[in-house]
Amino acid sequence: MTLRAFLVLMIVTMFAIAVGDHFAREFSAPGMERTFSVLVIAGLIVAPAAWLLGRLGWIKGRFEIGGKNRSQRDGGEA
Repeated sequence: MTLRAFLVLMIVTMFAIAVGDHFAREFSAPGMERTFSVLVIAGLIVAPAAWLLGRLGWIKGRFEIGGKNRSQRDGGEA
C-alpha cells in the first residue's frame, strides 16, 4: 500500500464514520446497536473506496497469514 492510499483511506474512513454516526443516531439505540450500525455504514463506504484504490494500483500485493514473506518461505535471500 502506498502512502497516498493510506492517507486517502484514512480520510475516507473518518468521513464514513462521521456519516455513519449521523445516520445511526436517527434510527438506532445507544450502545452496541448504534456501534454496529456505524460499522455497517462505514464498511459500505470504505470497501468500495479500497477496491477502487486497488484497481488504480495504489494497493497491491497479497496478504499471507503467518507473516512470512516469499523469501523466508523459499529459503532465499531477504
